[in-house]
Amino acid sequence: MKNSIILLSIILLNACSSKKESISIQKEEIVSTSKNQTLNDFKGDTLKYVQTKILDRKEYYIGKKFEVLLNDLNIPIERFMYTPNFNNIKKVSNTIFEIYDGFETSRKLEKGEIPVNIIITWQPALNADEVDKLIIDRTKRGEWTPEKEAFFKQQIVGDVVRTNYNLDNYKKK
Repeated sequence: MKNSIILLSIILLNACSSKKESISIQKEEIVSTSKNQTLNDFKGDTLKYVQTKILDRKEYYIGKKFEVLLNDLNIPIERFMYTPNFNNIKKVSNTIFEIYDGFETSRKLEKGEIPVNIIITWQPALNADEVDKLIIDRTKRGEWTPEKEAFFKQQIVGDVVRTNYNLDNYKKK
């Protein structure tokens, strides 16, 4: 009886570890497949591209430098926006990265399309003074530049989401 219990335990442990390996391999295949896709594979549908390539895989980016996400995104960023935290104005927890300029965003909303803005929560929160220095030149304020990219690439991603627009608010009346 004792030998049967030991044998059964060994079989169960082996089955569990095999299942775990199978799930791990499936996750790696999904990450690899979506990582290699381009915007052309989505027929120019930026929302679907960002959803599939970045947001559906956000766990992959959490805890990594923003540079990893930027490399996978492979779409130019137009601008960024931020506001200091309400409870501590010396910290910036979130930054919005805009893929479209303001005019294109407005056009998309008027057509009933959802423009894509990626919102990154930083871990830890950024120093507001350091982020403020990036926009000191008011002629380029939130425009994406190599200097700004270099700064943000080194920051650690805490979460990745996108803006959710209520399209009813933008319909022409």
